[in-house]
Amino acid sequence: MGDRLREFGVGVSQVSTMRARDLEISDPALAQFIADGLERTEKLLEVESVSMFDPLTEISQHLLKAGGKRIRPVLVFIAGRFGQPDLERLAKVAAAIEFTHVATLYHDDVMDEAKVRRGVVSVNQRFGNYSAIMAGDFLFSRASAVTAELGPHAVSVMAQTLATLCEGQIRETVGPNHEAPINHYLKVLRQKTASLIQSAATLAAEVSHADDLTVAALGAYAENVGIAFQISDDILDLKGNPNKSGKLLGTDLIEGVYTLPVLAALEKDTTNQLKTQLEKINDEGDGVVEAIQLIEALGGFEVAHLQLEMFIDKATTALDPLPNGSEKEALINFAAWLTDRSV
Repeated sequence: MGDRLREFGVGVSQVSTMRARDLEISDPALAQFIADGLERTEKLLEVESVSMFDPLTEISQHLLKAGGKRIRPVLVFIAGRFGQPDLERLAKVAAAIEFTHVATLYHDDVMDEAKVRRGVVSVNQRFGNYSAIMAGDFLFSRASAVTAELGPHAVSVMAQTLATLCEGQIRETVGPNHEAPINHYLKVLRQKTASLIQSAATLAAEVSHADDLTVAALGAYAENVGIAFQISDDILDLKGNPNKSGKLLGTDLIEGVYTLPVLAALEKDTTNQLKTQLEKINDEGDGVVEAIQLIEALGGFEVAHLQLEMFIDKATTALDPLPNGSEKEALINFAAWLTDRSV
């Protein structure tokens, strides 16, 4: 495997290949464990996403085949090493988490009327909203079936995680009301993004029989990493390379979703110039470039990067109780790889 896990080539049949370029894994044994786990996870994703009705299989596997970073499965196999790891059980955790994640993407794209996801036509755009919703529900059912094989506790964890995801979506939909917009935004991130990443780490540790202190440390780490990841993703939405992200630049602005850089800039928008420009943005993306320039000028990206660094610091500090070694080093590098992406 070498000293760097440059790329996992773990595609099975036509199911996606996970690419984790520049993720530092200094221990060849750990690198091999992760690669083996991902390969097993891909097999589960392929087999468990098959329906007796071929059209449903095609729709359900649409995004699984399209790619994705598989960040949650990677975290599962690192976190599981802090206990007594069983590759097969960890692969089931990873598959259940990934099925849940993809299912939420199907539903999100319907609500957002998205046209592109992971560099391909979104499932709702290709197959229609009704089919996208039903396929998302089917993937949730597959997540439940896989989780059930891990026992009642795993089922309880995943059920609570799904409830938290739903609460986060409704919180975002309802809006901040009288709450400070940035505080509301961070609460949404904890529920919509961080909760599933946190469950990936804690459930992996629990099925590996890690002690309570280790589970708590990994959970705190993963929650903060999850928030940092979403902040990074929100920055990339405004400053990233669409060819790398697979999404149109300024998608959030087009959909009327104001993320941290925008909210921070609006706090300094004393002339309402940015507010006026945001109102000019249409479904075709006209006005996005001008809005991004104003966000930059008002210091929105600077604030977002400071918040990003703060949550990364919280994540790495949460690892203090864990023993030093290649797994802990991998988690630190995982946080950096996840959030320090090229824009």
